Amino acid sequence: MLKKTLRKLLIAAGVVFGSGALFLILVDNLIMPRIVDVTRVTVTDVRGQTVAVSKRLVQQMGLRLAVRDSVYSEVPLGQVLEQEPSRGDYIKRARRVFVDVSRGPRRYPVPDVTGGSQREAQLQILGHQLSIGSIRLESSTAIPAGVVLSQQPLAGMELPRSSRVDLVVSSGSPFEPKAVPDVIGLSIDSVEDTLAKYEMRLGDLDERVAEHVLPGQILAQQPAGGVLVTRHTPIDLVVSVRPVPNPE
Repeated sequence: MLKKTLRKLLIAAGVVFGSGALFLILVDNLIMPRIVDVTRVTVTDVRGQTVAVSKRLVQQMGLRLAVRDSVYSEVPLGQVLEQEPSRGDYIKRARRVFVDVSRGPRRYPVPDVTGGSQREAQLQILGHQLSIGSIRLESSTAIPAGVVLSQQPLAGMELPRSSRVDLVVSSGSPFEPKAVPDVIGLSIDSVEDTLAKYEMRLGDLDERVAEHVLPGQILAQQPAGGVLVTRHTPIDLVVSVRPVPNPE
């Protein structure tokens, strides 16, 4: 008798549960859409806009803006990089549009490389995602050759990726001979600065016609590259020129 009663109760509970589930399905799919008719809108493209502008644009469509993430980027600071839902998606009003915003270019601290060797300085600079700039030699009575005397920019400054760091490196005692740089193939416009970086100076200039070489290119030098001379030695150069056309 008890088993029959329990069976009837379970059957009745199943019928009630099934009826309730069916009722919820009918309400959700047939009744609610007729009562609450939510308007759908097409999402606009806010990429490249600032957060303030993006917020105004999505609000005009009846949507809400939410910043999902901020990431380093070459895109200017504060501009929208990505969005979800995407441009053209057809969604219900009042939904949120998630955006990722640019934090601007990532910056890297300049290491302090003064007092170390030129090679160590270059490794540190490259390790900080920066690049080697110009290297100028300067005599020193106190600092051995090859040691970094100064740097620009200074240590601690933060720079964009691959920014140049210029170095001044000791060439040793001013009374020791210095190696002449090889400037053949360089332009006359830049050769004087190159010589100065090696503590040399520009000597006499001679011209030579060279049909297959750009005008102003260094063809020869004296003393030759690599020769040891006293600092501030004048370096004589031969520069290419175009042939003078024959008058008709």
